[in-house]
Amino acid sequence: MPEVLLTTQARKTKMSQAICSIPAETKQQLRKFRLTPIKQSSRTIKTQIYKINKNEQTLQLEESLELEDLEELVEELPDNTPCFVLMNYGYTKPDGRYVSPLVGVYWRPNTAQGQIKMMYAASVELFKKEVGCNLWLECSDEEDIPDLKREIEK
Repeated sequence: MPEVLLTTQARKTKMSQAICSIPAETKQQLRKFRLTPIKQSSRTIKTQIYKINKNEQTLQLEESLELEDLEELVEELPDNTPCFVLMNYGYTKPDGRYVSPLVGVYWRPNTAQGQIKMMYAASVELFKKEVGCNLWLECSDEEDIPDLKREIEK
């Protein structure tokens, strides 16, 4: 009986682990992005897109962008592949205070293959923990992207 219990415990431990790892270079890129202050005069949204390299099973920076608005993000997101998006989103609150939360977006398009979706789903918590976002959102359809602004600026 103890062997069965051990096997069940081992399976649970293995299932709770992320499928991918985050290499030191990617951790450094994440840290630098997270710690770079956004100037109030900035009119762009600093954005990074991260993807999982299936062969190496590592998370890697795919692209760094400066978006004029969130509508541009729709053009940058892959059609059939999930990804993680980080944004330094600066805006002025109704009371006049300027804030720049670090926003994470888990892009999981409905058209992605099941196996790829599972790989990203198993790595979401690892990414969130490493990044330490102020706000975490999930999107599965391009039509959700314009609504992000309302969610961020609540």
